[in-house]
Amino acid sequence: MKLRIQTDYALRTLMYLGYTGQTARSEDIATKFVISKDHLVKVIQLLAKHGYVRTTPGRGGGVSLALPAEQIALREVVERFEGRNGLLECVENPEVCPLEPGCRLRRALIRAERAFYDALSEFTIADLCTRRQQGGLRNLPFDT
Repeated sequence: MKLRIQTDYALRTLMYLGYTGQTARSEDIATKFVISKDHLVKVIQLLAKHGYVRTTPGRGGGVSLALPAEQIALREVVERFEGRNGLLECVENPEVCPLEPGCRLRRALIRAERAFYDALSEFTIADLCTRRQQGGLRNLPFDT
């Protein structure tokens, strides 16, 4: 399974904000992660729409977490950005499968997707950006 770039940028943004604990400009986040600022702005708008971040316009504005990082579930973010469409079309719509009823592949894919999301449910954004960990965000030159 491969996450979309939009999901990747959303997770990086939330981790950055959780790690620094400060309001940040989208330009600064894009620069730190060497990603497209224009695409990041669209992702931040979606994060705001879903209630994960708040944006403040203007010279002194920026983006900040709207919730404590401990309350932002990794599973929920990935589900919102990726959707639960199934790994193949037949997972959500068994009528497209010529092997149904009884296709074992479909059942295996449903189980795999469930396991993926169950594994993500063990983590919050706070778990991903703790300062105690080696590597990860600690390798980026944050100004905190």
